[in-house]
Amino acid sequence: MRYLIFGPAYLDLSVTIARPLLDDHTRRIDQSLAATARTGADDGHLHVVSPHGDHLVCPLPAGESGASATYLLGEPILARVLSAAHPPALTGVYPVSSVTPMLGGMGAGYAAALQGILRMPLGGSVGRPDAVGHDVCARLSRLGIRHHPTLYDGWTSDSTLLLLTPSGDKLAIGLRDTLQQWVPTVEDRVAVEQADVLVFCGAPNRFMAEVLAWQPAGLIMCAPAMRNVCDVELPLSSLASQVDYLALNALEWSHAPDQDTMRATIPLITVTDGPRGCQIYQRGAVSAYPAVPHPGPVNTNRAGETFASTFLQVILDRVPGLRTARLITQAVIDAAAAIALRQAARQLDLVEFAFPPDDWRSE
Repeated sequence: MRYLIFGPAYLDLSVTIARPLLDDHTRRIDQSLAATARTGADDGHLHVVSPHGDHLVCPLPAGESGASATYLLGEPILARVLSAAHPPALTGVYPVSSVTPMLGGMGAGYAAALQGILRMPLGGSVGRPDAVGHDVCARLSRLGIRHHPTLYDGWTSDSTLLLLTPSGDKLAIGLRDTLQQWVPTVEDRVAVEQADVLVFCGAPNRFMAEVLAWQPAGLIMCAPAMRNVCDVELPLSSLASQVDYLALNALEWSHAPDQDTMRATIPLITVTDGPRGCQIYQRGAVSAYPAVPHPGPVNTNRAGETFASTFLQVILDRVPGLRTARLITQAVIDAAAAIALRQAARQLDLVEFAFPPDDWRSE
């Protein structure tokens, strides 16, 4: 199976903080927010602030003061989590236990998990990637991930501050420059014609619409970020008729307009909800599955990518003609959900950029 992935690859600054982001231990944060600016700091702390009163102060360990910076957000941290127009400000001191630069981005994740080819945007000058872009390409190469970047001269490669907690919080704060410039190329079209499965994961809706206008023959998977879900200029639901599999998390799904349209139009939808498991929609019918219990600390980064990539591969293994199949049997859905949830639970133990082995294939 030839997988082609359209999605970003970032340089993540993965920061583990020692306490949950919320004092309410029954609720986790799992979301991405855009940073409007990043400025240097010299106080040995990371600061995350918004004009709405949010201020996270993250003291860095000795020897990591070079990571000191202030990230400015354009929206309240808890606005989407609490579905509130005027949420309470999130403030506090969150000591940092570790700082690790690593490869990130859904494009890189799905390309690794599916062993596919990654096409992504990078910034640079004179036809060469900038320092961040060069680092991203080097990390992709070391991991054996085939990649073909589109370079944008005069723009800066994207990066992310990734805040993680052992209790399962994940707050990704992104500096997005080249992603907004990304447009399909002639080379993209050639690659599309050779692919069996196209995976759009965080690529802008307008980029996805342009590629889908080529009427690709391959199966279409969409794994949107929150920015895709909240795009009002080109709603995700307007592309639903061309999507075969939609994979997203519960927070993204809760903010998706036109859910009824997508449930009625997209043959297969999975909605993951961390320790609460997942829901799977097939032609309007819904099935719920509990998560595999996982005691102790967890690292939720890439768990969604693990679930969705595994679920898709199990389905394709058992229903080769998925695009023309009218209905997938409940037994196949149940098996795919069980395997994907088990793989996602295994992912929670992995700290570096890595995925659990596909040993489910020998079952």
